[in-house]
Amino acid sequence: MNLKKLFGLRVKHYRLLSNLSQEELAERVGLSSHTISYIERGKNFISMSKLSILCSALDIKPYQLFIDITNMDNKNKIEEINNLLKPATEKQLNIFISLLKNILDIEQK
Repeated sequence: MNLKKLFGLRVKHYRLLSNLSQEELAERVGLSSHTISYIERGKNFISMSKLSILCSALDIKPYQLFIDITNMDNKNKIEEINNLLKPATEKQLNIFISLLKNILDIEQK
């Protein structure tokens, strides 16, 4: 798979995680929805000037659009957990960590 296609898959992945339509993302970035569609399908690449705007709209760092996407299923699940935990308080995070450790301990036995 070529770089444009892989990049496009990452854009789509983060757009869906952000619960945005192509139209909503296009509006936030200042592009047409057709351009977003072309980017997601690997037909177009985004300009450097729009890359930072795209990343801000998706609430991600630019490197996240270029990292290896093998094992995407696990990455999707980890990112979903991360998104669920973003609004959590410190107390809630500590509870989650404790529960997760207990679950993993049980699974290993």
